[in-house]
Amino acid sequence: MTSNYIMAIDNNVTFNLKGSGGVLLIGRSGTGKSNLATYIMLKSMSQVHCGLYIVDAKRADMFSLSKILINGNKVVVSTTNQIARMLRIINENMNNRYEHFSNGKWGQDFAEYGFQPYLLIIDEISAMLAEADDNKKEIISQLRQIILRGRQAGIFTLISGQRIDASILDRDITLQLGTRIVMGQADGDTYRMAYPMIKDIKSLPFVPNQPGYGLIYSDGQRINNPIPFIAADMTNIDVPGVIKRLEQTNTSIDYIDESSYWKF
Repeated sequence: MTSNYIMAIDNNVTFNLKGSGGVLLIGRSGTGKSNLATYIMLKSMSQVHCGLYIVDAKRADMFSLSKILINGNKVVVSTTNQIARMLRIINENMNNRYEHFSNGKWGQDFAEYGFQPYLLIIDEISAMLAEADDNKKEIISQLRQIILRGRQAGIFTLISGQRIDASILDRDITLQLGTRIVMGQADGDTYRMAYPMIKDIKSLPFVPNQPGYGLIYSDGQRINNPIPFIAADMTNIDVPGVIKRLEQTNTSIDYIDESSYWKF
């Protein structure tokens, strides 16, 4: 199955999900962060044919998809024990998939072998880690492995949060997410974390402090600096209905059969 991994954010801005390996999405409440996360989720399903894994510790909109998705009670999680277990299973699935890369050609990835891609969405990572308690170390360890090794295996990660710094998530993890988006206007520390190549944050393009406006940098773009964009408005989209239809379509695509080892 041929998929188009070049995703349009607006009429002028795109990023390559496959090329960047994942997305870091930062924005205060009201900036349109959840709206953009929803847009990327739907695009990943319709255009890339991704299956979904969702972590929503706040038990908000994303968590409601547990009633929509196939195996929703397993692939949509909220409690710390559920999160740790699902991340372990994703790593097990990934390891088993690597063992089935079988034609011996150097450097090929999941798409060339014919495996289905997946998108792991972690909505509000600060809320997830705040509740992690004794599971925090394992959750971060499992997440690090998924992000570091997931690109070739076809497991992409989208992490969102209101403010993400080294006290929340190590820089070696965030920098592996090659597409980094800041919605609205942010403080200097946030910009420096998201765009370490920028020496003077005053040189960043101006972004109106209105919902839907943001800056994006991606390893998959042929640019050296963050550029502004305006996200699509998802207000009038029946998101659960669209996801249900897309998942039904994607299950009919002829991917490599992994049923003997893939756990949901």
